[in-house]
Amino acid sequence: GGSNSKNLVWVHSDSQAFNDRSLASQATHLIIVAGHSVLISGDVENAAHDDSVWWLYDYQRNRGLPQAIVSHIQAGIKLALADEKSLLVFSGGETRSQTGPETEGGSYFRVADALQLWHGRDVFSDGETAAINEASTVRARTTTEEYATDSFENLLFSICRFREVTGAYPTKISVVSFTFKKQRFETLHAGALQWSVNRFHYVGVDPPASTGFNLKISSEGERKNSLVPFQTDPYGCHTDILQQKRKERNPYQRTAPYPLTCPE
Repeated sequence: GGSNSKNLVWVHSDSQAFNDRSLASQATHLIIVAGHSVLISGDVENAAHDDSVWWLYDYQRNRGLPQAIVSHIQAGIKLALADEKSLLVFSGGETRSQTGPETEGGSYFRVADALQLWHGRDVFSDGETAAINEASTVRARTTTEEYATDSFENLLFSICRFREVTGAYPTKISVVSFTFKKQRFETLHAGALQWSVNRFHYVGVDPPASTGFNLKISSEGERKNSLVPFQTDPYGCHTDILQQKRKERNPYQRTAPYPLTCPE
């Protein structure tokens, strides 16, 4: 290959190993990036700009989803860079029947590897480098949660995943998702899990409006499809709309292992 050939291998023998120096198992702060889609292309270097790299529903197209996803990954890494005692969890299961059994969490991890985001790189800043932290240990403190099918499960299952890795529950939780999901996570989900709001930190990140992202439409959809149902059914266990969503998003009939590892 010539000097301009793309290097598409992004894991090497010297890649930072998970839980290197027990960094992950000593974490006390859980950082969750909630997944929204599954990678469907080997063209991962375009994951920040190209709709076709991700499996998107019609209502997600031309809405800045790739920009949003990569911004969320970057925001999670930035939080993890700021706290050595944090465990970063990319959460989301095998949610799309058409993609084969690929997980959202695994897709996000692959993008972080392929775009070399672990040191704080910002793919959207034009050449001006964000604070790049060469000594970053974030990759050694990042794992996935591969069973969640909705935002409540993103939170609950990631707490269980944290316990699997550390043997304890976190003392602090940070969640990264869209701004319009803040009320859902902060009030409804954290409340349902009796998680105290002063140990809960929500980071809302939206793509710029120029991508086609529409906060007003998204917020209205949020209210109708998620806030109202979760208000009447905090755990998403018995209303048809939430049950149906979980079913549709679990086409491979996966059963989460957490009752075994996280019985409380």
